[in-house]
Amino acid sequence: LIQSIRDNDPVVFMEHKALYAMKGEVPEESYTIPFGQANVVREGKDVTIVAMGRMVHLAGQAAASLAKTGIEAEIIDPRTISPMDWNTVLKSVEKTGRLVVVDEANPRCSMATDIAAVVCQEAFKALRAPVKMVTAPHTPPPFSDALEDLYLPNAAKIEAAVRAII
Repeated sequence: LIQSIRDNDPVVFMEHKALYAMKGEVPEESYTIPFGQANVVREGKDVTIVAMGRMVHLAGQAAASLAKTGIEAEIIDPRTISPMDWNTVLKSVEKTGRLVVVDEANPRCSMATDIAAVVCQEAFKALRAPVKMVTAPHTPPPFSDALEDLYLPNAAKIEAAVRAII
């Protein structure tokens, strides 16, 4: 948020409401996150998982479960989508040879499709398996909490997508 306020250009700042209830380490001093600089949340060698917002935490849960069976997932949090840190994403895919993109949005015209397309264009020869996307289905979102839990990506769906390409 601080970086957005300090920027001289127009900025759209969005964060997932479910993140407000989460606990974690936060620096005590004021800090900024540079635009266009992804965060490698977890190092891995077998698959790259690109996830944003709340999906980063779910990807972490999936990666922890996968690690118990010897699959090491690298998790990339782009943090900003324009500019996007393509170098970090592509470097990770070139290292692992596999990509799973996790996005809470509809699978059509989403960041998941954009990331998958760019990786296929720029790192196709590095891919050892098809790119997998874990997204909400291409349907209107439900209003029921119980149905929403089935509708949205979760750690089990992320883990299944990884296992499908390993």
